[in-house]
Amino acid sequence: MAATYFTSLDGLSSSGLDSPSTPGADGVSSRRVNALSTKLTSVLSSSFTDYEIRDALRLLDERAVQNDEETRRNLKLDAQKEVIDCDARIVDDFGKVAEQLRRVGAMLTTLNATCAVMREHIQAARQESAPVLEEATTLMSRKEEAETKQALLDAFSTHFLIPTPDLNILTSSVEPLDDRFFAILARVKQIHRDCEILLGYENQRLGLELMEQTTRNLDAGFMKLYNWIQREFKGLDLEDPHISGAIRRALRVLSERPTLFQNCLDFFAEARQSTLAESFHAALTGSAGAAKAIEFSTHEPLRYVGDMLAWVHSAAVSEKEALEGLFVSDADEIAKGLSASKASEPWARIGGGQRRASVSSTTSSSATETEQDVVFDGRKALADLVSRDLASVCEILQSRIDISVRNSGDPVLMFKTVNLLDFYRGIFDKLLGSDSSLSKLIQGLQASSLTRFEATMQEETVAATVDSTPSPDLTPPVFLAMALSQFSEVARARGPQMTQAELERLFGAMLTGILTACTESAAEIPDVHRSTVYKINYMTALRTTLAAISAQVHVVQTPLGKAGEEIQSLRDNLVEILGTTLLEDSGVRDLMQELDTRRSHDAQTRRRWLESNLDEAAQRLDQFLSSSVMDAQESLKNLLDRTLAKDIVAEAVERFCSEFDELESMLEMVDAESGTVAGGDDNAIDHVGALRELYPRTGAEVRALLS
Repeated sequence: MAATYFTSLDGLSSSGLDSPSTPGADGVSSRRVNALSTKLTSVLSSSFTDYEIRDALRLLDERAVQNDEETRRNLKLDAQKEVIDCDARIVDDFGKVAEQLRRVGAMLTTLNATCAVMREHIQAARQESAPVLEEATTLMSRKEEAETKQALLDAFSTHFLIPTPDLNILTSSVEPLDDRFFAILARVKQIHRDCEILLGYENQRLGLELMEQTTRNLDAGFMKLYNWIQREFKGLDLEDPHISGAIRRALRVLSERPTLFQNCLDFFAEARQSTLAESFHAALTGSAGAAKAIEFSTHEPLRYVGDMLAWVHSAAVSEKEALEGLFVSDADEIAKGLSASKASEPWARIGGGQRRASVSSTTSSSATETEQDVVFDGRKALADLVSRDLASVCEILQSRIDISVRNSGDPVLMFKTVNLLDFYRGIFDKLLGSDSSLSKLIQGLQASSLTRFEATMQEETVAATVDSTPSPDLTPPVFLAMALSQFSEVARARGPQMTQAELERLFGAMLTGILTACTESAAEIPDVHRSTVYKINYMTALRTTLAAISAQVHVVQTPLGKAGEEIQSLRDNLVEILGTTLLEDSGVRDLMQELDTRRSHDAQTRRRWLESNLDEAAQRLDQFLSSSVMDAQESLKNLLDRTLAKDIVAEAVERFCSEFDELESMLEMVDAESGTVAGGDDNAIDHVGALRELYPRTGAEVRALLS
């Protein structure tokens, strides 16, 4: 329709502007043309894109107005008429609104009057109810305060106060010791700790009273626990592989009171001491249905001591296995309990507490001398408790072993007992620790038995060496053979475990005195040759004994080497003595010494002396060579080591032959010198031959005769 409208306007302008539709006066026509032109110019100057034009055209489209001449002519009238109609309707509507407003105004007036009346009544009521409201407000605030205090009181009572039934469970001996007891005890301990908070306020009376009350309750609870544990210990069956978990739990809790904890252990140890002592006595005597009494073997001291130690070891193992669950599995919990006991029993950390700590604690090295922190060691506590349980048994064991060692009288048996004690000491060290009283007891018995062994050996040595005169055949004395036999048996019993220090102590106890007596008796023999043979004989016996046990006792290599060196030194002395004897008996030494003394004389003088004495010397040499070897062997017939005797004779003969070769060289030198001096004398060569005729034996002949 907008397009049609603009098309009509274009046609109108093209026709109307050029020629007026109605001829008239010039003035009127001119104004109409100007007005129309102005209108058309205004219309044409309007842009179709103007929002107002577009909105007006859209309204026309919506009204479905036909674009015809009549419509275009009456468009403005119609629009004005519609505006007037709309204004009339609006006026009518506003009239109705005015009517309603008048009614509302009347109602507001009525309401204002009513409100004024009510305001007067309220003011009067307020004046009358003000005291009541004030009193009600005060009561409500008091009620809230009371309710707050009641809530605080309930919370305080719930946290800090223990109901009477719970106190009965905690303190009454009639009530059983079950989970409820431990739960209540834990709660009371927590209350006791929380009371410290109350002590931080200005009014400490409540905190002090509550702490005093909870302390009494705790003491009563721990005392009930202490009595219960003692009753349980009385009927405790250690043969049961699983000790009651309730006892372990009770001990963990009781560890917070070290004094009670220690008293329980003391009570248990005393009870076990009596029980184990009775069992040991029954095993010794064969009563109470024992299979065989240990005392039946008292005639065999070593077996007797071994059976007693075996019984103690078995009892210690059984006791440790039975009690292991008390300390090892719960060691950390007990340690925590003992640590927490610092506040409840501070005196447990000083002086006397430390003296009691040998059962259940060790001390920190960084602590002071008067106050040290207790560090619980479960395994050490277990070992100490087992040792205490066996204390009475150990007393019986000590007395029996002392009597057995003292009455045996045999030093070999004494040392075997020492060795047996050392073996069991190693076992007890591994089982209970080297610091346990049982290990220390065995160590003390070992030391006393060893001292007794040394005293017995000293007595036997003194008695045996009263008469130490060597036998005519120079064999080792009987007391040396007996001492060597005992030493060999003792060393074999000790075996590879023997240390160098032990060997030195054993050697000093068993052989030093004997060897000293042998040396003194050898010094009394006037003949040096026989004295040396005697020394070699008893040293050979010593070396033979040491060599026989060297495979089992490795530390004897040192004394064995010393014995070999001593024998070698004596052998060299004997070779020297025998060689000297051969030289003296043969006259070779005298002849050589005479030649040495005449070395300053001229050759002719020495030759004349030799010519006058060589014949006699040759006869003496021939007599010596006929029996010298047999005489030498006869002189060593008392030497027990025949191989050594042959070696000594052979070396002495070789030394003699060497000396003879030197003598022969000296004679040849004299012959040569005397022949040279004679110069052109025709008898010079005859002089040399004459000396050889007077002393005809050569070194080769002497070796052949002495071989």
